[in-house]
Amino acid sequence: MKDDGVKNNKAKKPTNRDVARLAGVSVATVSYIINGREDMRISEATKKKVYQAINFLNYTPNPYAVGLNTNQLRSIVVRSPKGVSPLTEAEILRFMHTFNPVCEENGYTLNYSMDKRAAKIAASACICFGMPNEEFYALCGENFIPVVALNSLINDPIFYQITCDYSKVRAAAEERFKGENFTYVCILPQNDRLKEEILSAFKEVRFVSSVADINDIMGGAGNVVLSQPSLYELFARPDVNLFMYDGYSERLARAVMDCITKALDRLNIMDEEHFITL
Repeated sequence: MKDDGVKNNKAKKPTNRDVARLAGVSVATVSYIINGREDMRISEATKKKVYQAINFLNYTPNPYAVGLNTNQLRSIVVRSPKGVSPLTEAEILRFMHTFNPVCEENGYTLNYSMDKRAAKIAASACICFGMPNEEFYALCGENFIPVVALNSLINDPIFYQITCDYSKVRAAAEERFKGENFTYVCILPQNDRLKEEILSAFKEVRFVSSVADINDIMGGAGNVVLSQPSLYELFARPDVNLFMYDGYSERLARAVMDCITKALDRLNIMDEEHFITL
């Protein structure tokens, strides 16, 4: 989407052509969906894509915008994937501990949903933590509220996504260890694209899913690099030369709230600005 600048967002209202472009369909298809043309054979997947584009652009007239704009719940829900590991849940709770004060500052309540179904969410916005792409899209297909992909590579400009900048982590670790070898240790991601990115960023990577996995590493750990706060204390031992990527949690909390605010305000920004690395 071309950036007309945030200042021009209110002056230039989105059109059905903007919706069609963002959803990747024709203008006619957008019109058929908005007008409920049952005689046209349009797949549910296409309809949901158009509804997501309508919500993102705050396009009116449409029968969904009224309901979306009257959402006064002022709540944010965190969702995790189906096969979430205990270490990932610990990381989610660490994130929520840091994020909750930011929510309170902005007048939101924060909740963690144990529901793993692709069902409707009664909230102002949703944060999907570490979801595989198929689970993410299944959930978004049932909800037309802002959804932020956290620790997942979705790469879809309808949604904001936030991930760690592994190139920055690698550069900081190389500076710390002055040419010595090191191992980057992180919780095994369920998002395959994110896993591939991590493997491409570091020479040596060890994924962990349990405390037992961590104990297996401890024997000859050597230089260890971490970026996930839930692992810091587990590796804090005298025989481990540890480097922690500090400050990530605080920056992450602020970035997530910034994305949610922009999404709720329907700010018109460039596609690449939806993909944030910290």
